[in-house]
Amino acid sequence: MLLPKRLLLLATRREKGTIYLRASSRINYGLAGAVLMELASRDKVDIRKKKLIVVDSKPTGTAYLDYALERITQAKSNKKAKYWVQKLGNNKLRKQVYRDLVNEDMVKDDSRHFLGIFPIHRYPIENVDAVDKLVRDVQEAVFTEEIDQVEENRTVLLLGLLNTCQLTSILFSPEDKKEAKKRIKAIMESNVLANSVSEAVQAVDSAVVTAVAATSAANSSSS
Repeated sequence: MLLPKRLLLLATRREKGTIYLRASSRINYGLAGAVLMELASRDKVDIRKKKLIVVDSKPTGTAYLDYALERITQAKSNKKAKYWVQKLGNNKLRKQVYRDLVNEDMVKDDSRHFLGIFPIHRYPIENVDAVDKLVRDVQEAVFTEEIDQVEENRTVLLLGLLNTCQLTSILFSPEDKKEAKKRIKAIMESNVLANSVSEAVQAVDSAVVTAVAATSAANSSSS
C-alpha cells in the first residue's frame, strides 16, 4: 500500500471518519511528504545539494504521484523538498488519497452538507482488519531489538511522519509512547533510510513547524 494511503488511514478516526484533532493541522503536509518519500523510494526523485531533482519522469500510474512528479519536473529551477511539501500539502491531495481508499473499500465516503450548505467530509474506516495490521506493523518496526537492523520498507518510512503528524500517542499505549518516540528518532537518525527519503522526512517536519508558527502568528495578530 502506498505511503500516503497508510498515513491517512492511521490519521483517520475509525468510526467518525475525521482526522484526529492532534494531527489535523499537520496531515496535509504529512501527506505531501509521504508523496515525496514514495517518489524517492521508486527512484523518481533524489536530493542533491539539498535540492529535489527528478531522475525519472515516467508516470507511475497513480494520479496524485504523477501530479507531484509533473509539477517538480516542470519547475523552472530545482527547489528544496520543504518547498514542495508546502506547495503540495493541501486539501486537494487529501481528497485524492481518500478517493483511492474509497475505491479500494478501505474507507466509506460519508460526506454530507450541514444545513444543506456547508460540506462536511467524513470517511469512516471500512476495512478495520487492514488498519489493525498497519498499526501492528508500525509497533513491531518501532520495537525491533536492533535499530540499525530495521529494514527500509514502507512501514519504516512512515515512522518519521508519525512523530511529525503527532500520531505516535494514538498508535502506542501511554506506557509505550515515550519510548516509541525515542526509538523512532533513533531509527530516523540511523543509516537505514536513503538520503533522499531522510531529506523528505526532514522537509515535512520543517514545513509543519513553519506553517504552525505562521498560523499562530496570524491568530495572535487578529486577536
